[in-house]
Amino acid sequence: MIKKVVIAAAGQGTRMLHLTKEKSKHLIRVKKRPFLAYLLDNLFLAGYRDLILVTGFKEELIEGFLRRYKPPLKSLRPSQYKIRMVSQYEILGPKDKMYGTACPLMCVKDIVKKSQFLYLCGDNLYSVRDLKAMNIEGKYSHVAGIYHKNPGKYGVLVEDNGFLKKVVEKPKEFIGNIVNSGLYKFTPDVFDKLGKITKSSRGEYEITDAINLLAKEKKMKTQKIQDFWLDFGNPADIIQVSYFLRSFKKFKRLFWRNRRFHIIAAGSKDAVNRAVESLERGQVVVCPTDTVYGLLADATNDKAVEKVFEIKKRDKKKAIPIFVKDIEMAAKYALMDKDMKNFLDEIWPGRITVALNKKKRSGLSKRLSKNKKTIGLRIPEYKLIYEIIKKFKKPLVGTSANISGKPSTVKIEEIYKYFEDEKIRPDLILSAGNLSYNVPSTVVDFSNDKPKIIRRGR
Repeated sequence: MIKKVVIAAAGQGTRMLHLTKEKSKHLIRVKKRPFLAYLLDNLFLAGYRDLILVTGFKEELIEGFLRRYKPPLKSLRPSQYKIRMVSQYEILGPKDKMYGTACPLMCVKDIVKKSQFLYLCGDNLYSVRDLKAMNIEGKYSHVAGIYHKNPGKYGVLVEDNGFLKKVVEKPKEFIGNIVNSGLYKFTPDVFDKLGKITKSSRGEYEITDAINLLAKEKKMKTQKIQDFWLDFGNPADIIQVSYFLRSFKKFKRLFWRNRRFHIIAAGSKDAVNRAVESLERGQVVVCPTDTVYGLLADATNDKAVEKVFEIKKRDKKKAIPIFVKDIEMAAKYALMDKDMKNFLDEIWPGRITVALNKKKRSGLSKRLSKNKKTIGLRIPEYKLIYEIIKKFKKPLVGTSANISGKPSTVKIEEIYKYFEDEKIRPDLILSAGNLSYNVPSTVVDFSNDKPKIIRRGR
């Protein structure tokens, strides 16, 4: 079990303006306690017992705070834990000589030695659960990411099957919604990479440069923040953190929901545009339909279809149907004669999914139906989905928004409950409240000479 935590607390925090003239931002009081106290509390509650603070600006004040600080566990004796300080200024020199997010790590190599450890900044706050989740022993380092609706302001994690490919700082074009939260678990491999980085364009030694070197060698994995990440960087954050600490227990479900999902009203003017933007990025959208809440994704995008399977935890041998805009679109992907087109014209749009033999080289993702020769198609009788497909101009995965084995639902609260604790979740929810329908579509197989009802709806 990992016990060591390195906490970067050398900076002044100039964005806090006059509040950090005589002390670092880590000691600014929130609800009558220094912010740093809340971070240390959660680290102890998460089971960490060897805390190393890398200090600099007004470090004598942090030293005084640590002498007075007591862990929140009454049963924890002083002999059972350590809190120690390392002066970054003494080891590397003042800020104008050497500075950056990698510098605190450069100061602890001889202390950490061959141990695995957590690394975080003293002006960030995480939940006990998320801190515990980073206690991952093994040969890989880990970085914790969190979903953010405006990722362009942060370092975005580009990942592949759980491995970090790279961190891209403040990308101008969309590359993902998972941003770097500044919480890491490192193996001693990181110290070798620190020796290979140089000053960035900002004139600083950046921790992301070392992380990207680890990622190139497939030594860095990603972990998802499940609860929250609070950054204590400017005066407005004092009010935010104070309110959060006061009301978290009361409002935690609402807080978690807003952090974990990007939710917009299905009836809003930009619902179609936002949905299409997400689909074009290969993301998965929860959307109301004429039956139950469904998951939408680009049916021609392998990664998007794969994500639907992962969200639903669905057996990959099972097929997933698609939504189409009209019979002409359906005919691009499935074999049908004139009689079938006339029949479909009678029953569509509606709550009937029709299984037909799919065309070769249709352009649909092969993951939709694995090795099966058929594909399920439907035109929902729901204007929002019609408008989305019309603008997107491609067929969509159209499957119920639930975990496999659990019932499909028309209730928005159940959508939140199904996915809020999952690591892989839908990227966007178009909420229409509770729907009036409650039965999935009827599925009829027309791929053989004799039609067969696979599932009876209503």
